[in-house]
Amino acid sequence: MHRTPPDKPRTPRPVRSRWWRSAAIAAMAAAGLLIAAQPSLAAGKATHFVVASGTGSVPHESPGTGNESAVTGGALFGGNAALTGDSHKLGRHLAIIRIYDHIGDTFPGPDRTYLAAGSTALVSLDSNGTSYTAIAAGRQDKAITAFLTAVNRAATRYHLPAIYVSFEHEPDNAKHHALGTPAEFVKAWDHIHQLAAAHHLSWRAGGRLHWVWIVLHSSFSNGLASKFWPGVGKVAGVGVDGYNSLSCRVAKPGPVKARQRTLFTPAAIFDPAIAFAHAKGGVPVFIAGWGSDGTPAAQATFIRQMQTYITHNRQIAAAMYWDSNGPTCHYSLDRNPASLAALTRMGHSRALQGHTINPQPGCGTWWAGTPATPNSAAAAPVSAAASNGATPDGATHQTIHACPFRLAPTGAACWRATPMTSESGVACARLFRMSAPIHKSSH
Repeated sequence: MHRTPPDKPRTPRPVRSRWWRSAAIAAMAAAGLLIAAQPSLAAGKATHFVVASGTGSVPHESPGTGNESAVTGGALFGGNAALTGDSHKLGRHLAIIRIYDHIGDTFPGPDRTYLAAGSTALVSLDSNGTSYTAIAAGRQDKAITAFLTAVNRAATRYHLPAIYVSFEHEPDNAKHHALGTPAEFVKAWDHIHQLAAAHHLSWRAGGRLHWVWIVLHSSFSNGLASKFWPGVGKVAGVGVDGYNSLSCRVAKPGPVKARQRTLFTPAAIFDPAIAFAHAKGGVPVFIAGWGSDGTPAAQATFIRQMQTYITHNRQIAAAMYWDSNGPTCHYSLDRNPASLAALTRMGHSRALQGHTINPQPGCGTWWAGTPATPNSAAAAPVSAAASNGATPDGATHQTIHACPFRLAPTGAACWRATPMTSESGVACARLFRMSAPIHKSSH
């Protein structure tokens, strides 16, 4: 059960369409990459791009996911905006903040305060009433692209290695059924995901956006989650909202049957989501909203149970406490010192010291396909950053670690294990965003 906060007023911000190009050029210059140092390219000789191994797995994540969650060091500890008011009592800042927006909103608005303080965010971009079919048909492309571009720009501006986005959180919630069927939701998700990739905003396309798909915890038990699943490769994390109450009817003060109590332990709530993510290849789990209703003692107990649960389930990449109340549910920690103390201990536990990194989806090797000897004048600018070597065929080469960059409109990988023309090589080099030192390759 979950409620989306009301819309927040936003101040429009101008969109700079070529921000990523300047970032790419600056990063390339920092790495010391000079096209002039590759005379084979200038001479029009073939250039090979060979995919090498990844740069190491992120803890708590299956290597098969490509480290896309960008989380390391434990789970991210966070909550909704209301919880930030208690950060001084918790004795730490929140690693991740839950933010809710709709198509047509601007970003980050007042939420810039959290980002400037070093917190990343899980941002929902929900429909403004437009149907999934209309969204998939491109009728909101301009507004969606502007919003996602602003989110990606904010990640760069506030030096956040990663920021998380979700389209239409809880599409399985009955209040969202009017937007369309599960199949139509998937088509809308696919369209927005492709839109972000085409504009180089998603991580796999050179940006900093990581996609988290969020549904209700009950949908993992009743089979509904599978109907809304976008597919492996289209999400960085499986998101789940879950609370120790069912529409606030179980954890209320008063007698509670033993069976009801066991139904609403952390394991009962979140085990199905973890099993679902495991079956999808070990995709990390983001607990996008959790909380406890009930008596102060029950609330504190549930928080302690959550700390233990996350400690023993290392597939959980983030946990965000919903520190707010509804018409009948009371998840807020206000006036409950025992609950606040429990959440403080949780926030300082070893299992919740996670932070975001900028993982590399893979590495590439770039070398001239025919023997070449760079002259000393051309090679000098890169000698401090690169080591020359020889490929098995005798060609001079230099190894460059970079993020793969997909070129529009074909979507072909910027490098691949087949020869490419020197012109293509130069085009790729100009777009690469360098993210690691250059070193000698081993073949």
